[in-house]
Amino acid sequence: MSSAYDFPGGIHPPERKQRSNQVALMEAPLPSRVVLLLQQHSGQPATPCVAPGDRVKVGSLVAKREGMISSDLHATISGTVGEVSATQIVIESDGKDEWQRLPSLDWQQADPAALLARLNESGIVGLGGAGFPTHIKARVVERHAIHTLVVNAAECEPYITADDLTLRHYTNEVLEGAQIIAKLCGAQQIVIGIEDNKPEAIQALERALQHALPDSQPLAVELMVIPTRYPSGGERQLIKKLLDLNVPSGGLPADVGVLCHNPGTLLAILHAVRDGQPLVSRIVTLTGEAIAQPGNRWVRLGTSVKELLEHAGLKPSELNQVIQGGPMMGTPLLTLDTPVTKLTNCLIAATIDELPPPPAESPCIRCGECESVCPVALLPQQLHWYARVKDDAKLERYHLFDCIECGACSYVCPSHIPLVVDYHEAKSRIRLQRIEAAKAEYAKHRFEFRQARLAREEAEKQARKEARKSQQRRTPTNAAASSEKIDLRGLRIAHAAAKASVKKAEKTLARVAQEDPKQSLDDLEMQLATAQENLKAAESQLAQAKEQQAATAPSQNEDSP
Repeated sequence: MSSAYDFPGGIHPPERKQRSNQVALMEAPLPSRVVLLLQQHSGQPATPCVAPGDRVKVGSLVAKREGMISSDLHATISGTVGEVSATQIVIESDGKDEWQRLPSLDWQQADPAALLARLNESGIVGLGGAGFPTHIKARVVERHAIHTLVVNAAECEPYITADDLTLRHYTNEVLEGAQIIAKLCGAQQIVIGIEDNKPEAIQALERALQHALPDSQPLAVELMVIPTRYPSGGERQLIKKLLDLNVPSGGLPADVGVLCHNPGTLLAILHAVRDGQPLVSRIVTLTGEAIAQPGNRWVRLGTSVKELLEHAGLKPSELNQVIQGGPMMGTPLLTLDTPVTKLTNCLIAATIDELPPPPAESPCIRCGECESVCPVALLPQQLHWYARVKDDAKLERYHLFDCIECGACSYVCPSHIPLVVDYHEAKSRIRLQRIEAAKAEYAKHRFEFRQARLAREEAEKQARKEARKSQQRRTPTNAAASSEKIDLRGLRIAHAAAKASVKKAEKTLARVAQEDPKQSLDDLEMQLATAQENLKAAESQLAQAKEQQAATAPSQNEDSP
């Protein structure tokens, strides 16, 4: 069915999906060597746990997640570990392709803790582009009530067809992966949003939905076909289109009771739970007019982009640039000696005629085209001016951080102004300022907490001293006075404040990690650790005070006439 709701703006760039979606899904050749980057997800890089010379199998843990927002990394070929550095791990293949899998789990019988642990130890992250760790995203139910799981199958950006082919070939598996996440987050319904330019995937879903779920299954699953328009695949835009819910400014989908996952991630979740297979490969779209054999391939992580494109018939004489991702939000690669990562959903080998460089920038003519296509209903023209003069107060007032950097404004700008570049640079600058301010706030909070702790300890010391004196004199009034010195109310207030600080630090960390996967989270991780330490100390002091009060109360009763 089609949705009656809509989001503002949007554009219709050439889709250019036909070159890759008309070819069957294939396996890329097994690489003889892989380079596994330690930073291929949101948050902190993983920490190596292997050394040069170690023997590994496919699925062997080679790097452990670091901090709250991070992800494990596994060997993607069997062989010998070569180089291990601060940024990458190199593995040389033995040609055997031997596997090391985890035990299979029956997700319908397994408890949520076991499923979360499996997602964590499998190294699964969002495969739609952001790379946010899936086990962290699944824990959102701890602080939000989730009523709907949205399967984001829009795949609205030109060229990319990885999700399209995933749904055609693994329809039932994607739906089962969705049921696993729905169980974890407590969703009552699953809504699949897909654009109408994927007829074969739509037909596969319609067939599967007739047989996938038994009649007794309480979970409702609905397929919603929406018109093709960029960027309908943005989380906020799709949630508005499907459910008529508005994610608040500065908020996340969980704030309106929704969780979003793309088909590739859901397939990886099922493989991890049912088959015990960590995330070691993904489907990548290979396309562009500079390759002779476009299509979608199952590719082992760490495979060289150059070797992958050469296997697809790369034409070096015609190649102008290779873009990782789509043409709207992707990144041009500076070198082909780059490995495939968990975030690589598409590689476009483009000729200069296919994706020519933009003309030189000229002054803004105030035509308003950028405003008319913005899917978030922002004022791109004003944001551009304020970004150029670094007026951060105005940028925040005009909701800069609601910009999803889709590039629609830059696409229609007749002056060819790189608007998204301005916004991205301004966001990075403001984020750094926020982090520095948060560091100062936490340092102040920690100092004040320490001073309060020292004062309480001194008061408790005096209370114990008075209690000993009262026992010697056996006067009940002094014993009661010493009990009153235990400031339970103050300790409860301090405990509540420390608990609120932890929640605030966790939310800030999650939001920044999702907004900008490349942003360093060292300082935010430190602030969260500090807040957690303060909370533990507050809990301990409150518990001790309660015990002390309980122990003092009987003695007071005994002294009473």
